[in-house]
Amino acid sequence: MNFKPVNDGKLTPISLKEWDESVEGYLRPLGGFEQLVFNDYFLEFYDETRQPEERFNAGFNAALMVIVDKDGAPLIADSDRDAVRNASFAPIIRVFTQTLTGEIETAKKN
Repeated sequence: MNFKPVNDGKLTPISLKEWDESVEGYLRPLGGFEQLVFNDYFLEFYDETRQPEERFNAGFNAALMVIVDKDGAPLIADSDRDAVRNASFAPIIRVFTQTLTGEIETAKKN
């Protein structure tokens, strides 16, 4: 078998304008196991039967997994949790939308 990384290792730009217009953010590709974990976060984030804090944690943890700088280094840290909690959730929703769309497009190509 010939396994290839999602997006062939390329970073995908993502807007983080609600958090900081001056910061360039990117989504990093996910490996197979990471995709499963990310999908679990996705389901938890959108599960309206969960408590708000659980939903926030799922979204934040997904963002921690994939948002990087132009060199692929993590852009946010666990210490940013409170700042993100008090900011817009729009970037987290974009993380899910863009990441899942990228996975679907990659699957179609393969």
